[in-house]
Amino acid sequence: MQELFEIPEEYEAMLKKGIGLTGNDKHFFIRGRLDLVEKKTSLKDSPKRILDFGCGTGATSENLRLRFPESEIVGSDLSEPALAYAREKIQDQNIRFIALEKLQDEAEFDLIYLNCVIHHVPVAQRQTIIDQLFSLLSATGTLWIFENNPANPGTRWAMYSNPFDKGVVKIWPSELKKLLKNAGLKTEAEYFIFYFPQWLSWFRPIEKFFQKIPLGGQYAQIARKY
Repeated sequence: MQELFEIPEEYEAMLKKGIGLTGNDKHFFIRGRLDLVEKKTSLKDSPKRILDFGCGTGATSENLRLRFPESEIVGSDLSEPALAYAREKIQDQNIRFIALEKLQDEAEFDLIYLNCVIHHVPVAQRQTIIDQLFSLLSATGTLWIFENNPANPGTRWAMYSNPFDKGVVKIWPSELKKLLKNAGLKTEAEYFIFYFPQWLSWFRPIEKFFQKIPLGGQYAQIARKY
């Protein structure tokens, strides 16, 4: 599985194949997730340092910079080719891309963002990753984890179609909450997003009323330290 992430030039094509069913591109989903992050992040909690954990080729890191222009953004990933691609493509002095093993040398972060990272981690190693995130989070920081919702049929089909999702073990919201609790993190809120594909886009204005109904294409859990 890892070798698929070692070819950043082909990542876009693989991603497009997986999400093609929805009629939307990756930017639609990035915007949707960050709209929620920005809306729920109050001015008093404005993060000084943000970590995009599992940043891939850096698209979300770049968008986080636009949403939080006063923040330092650090993107980190296991794939060195993806990081090299991001460094070459995104030239911004307030965005850095570093290997995961370098995170231990970093100061704590006020906001940590993950999208579809945990389901790529072997089940036996997931608690270790959540524990690491705990150690990287500042005392008043916020951890945002977005994951694909196993209860959504469209999501299940998209994951089946994605070459880089072959063989992964999906993670249910209740499982993620348990991992967070074991690490000393409290899940403060949970939201479900992306209910309607492009051909039903006229229904999207009412999605905000469905965010507590566990059927959206993705779910988000917001956690803080106890």
